[in-house]
Amino acid sequence: ALEMDLSYRSTISIYKSILEQFNPALENLVYLGNNYLRAFHALSKAAEVYFKAIEKIGEQALQSSTSHMLGEILMQMSDMQRLLSSDLEVVAQTFRVDLLQHMEKNTKMDVQFISESQKQYELEYQRRAANLDKCMAELWRMERARDKNVREMKENVMRLRSEMQAFVSGSQREAELEEKRRYRFLAEKHQMLYNTLLQFYSRV
Repeated sequence: ALEMDLSYRSTISIYKSILEQFNPALENLVYLGNNYLRAFHALSKAAEVYFKAIEKIGEQALQSSTSHMLGEILMQMSDMQRLLSSDLEVVAQTFRVDLLQHMEKNTKMDVQFISESQKQYELEYQRRAANLDKCMAELWRMERARDKNVREMKENVMRLRSEMQAFVSGSQREAELEEKRRYRFLAEKHQMLYNTLLQFYSRV
């Protein structure tokens, strides 16, 4: 009974951890990620304006007989920045579509799913525990009354206890898998973003 109670508490603790810690942390990541994107786009626009100004100065230098080569260098710098900005935009798009939008969607769906899973588990645990307690009380009464069906009731209690143990153990494993899935989802999505960044830096 103690082992089952510990397993029950562990399962509930996992569900609560997902609901009260993991999902809020994911929501915060989405919020921070959107701030990050806004800052990136602001920086990107500022860089575009800056390097357009460099380009204009380069165009002026091209008209000069003494600074023609320097004008070409400035123009090349401006072109390179334009290419880098275009590549970075792909990274930002990956970050927004493949990461932030997925996290936001998953979090909203997950809160309902985990809440319902926890509620169903608690109700089923209580139903089974009440049934087992009822049979054990009946067994105790039958033993005191020296009822001839004691053996049958003992077998019934043992069966119910075994089923209860299997249910509790199985539910704990399921909850642990649900928790692991969420951390794996987060790791895999960020690995994909990391790979996109690596591709960008390899071209720089």
